[in-house]
Amino acid sequence: MSRLASALAVVALWGCGGGTVESTGTASTADGGVDRVEADAAAIDGGASGDGGGAVSPICTSATTWTRGNHGSDDMNPGRACLACHATMNGPAFAFGGTVYPTAHEPDLCNGADGSDGAQIVITGADGKTLTLTPGASGNFHSATRVKPPFTAKITFMGRERAMTAMQTSGDCNGCHTQDGANGAPGRIMLP
Repeated sequence: MSRLASALAVVALWGCGGGTVESTGTASTADGGVDRVEADAAAIDGGASGDGGGAVSPICTSATTWTRGNHGSDDMNPGRACLACHATMNGPAFAFGGTVYPTAHEPDLCNGADGSDGAQIVITGADGKTLTLTPGASGNFHSATRVKPPFTAKITFMGRERAMTAMQTSGDCNGCHTQDGANGAPGRIMLP
């Protein structure tokens, strides 16, 4: 475990829409190598505006990619803006859609974090009602269930969480959480 990761209980990062993302808990690497969470946090700090100014090169952590084009599947096109694509390609209408990754700067079509390990996305509406989603094998999550805007979102995993503190109105999560980040997002939706 890195000294930075063990010393910090909460790391504040820029979120989509100018808010912050808070991550609680600690991070470590399974192989004893470079702590990608620490490296991503440093890159996010260097490019906090979501303008692609981060110092970390993109990497496809899973080393696997989606190759079947727009062929309907819950695992299709990880990393791409789900709602925008479905609206233009006449796909099923979703209220929320996105992809969870193990690091912040994964390229489009790279398969993300398999949700069978217990990751969950929790969306809380302005009325306090929650919607909990579990990512699939490619890290993708989606739902047609509406939540009263504005809403907040967080991801929980292995007793840790990363939460957006700014209220949101768009459920097209990958619209902001791109490889380099857009609209103030630091990069991908990342496991805490």
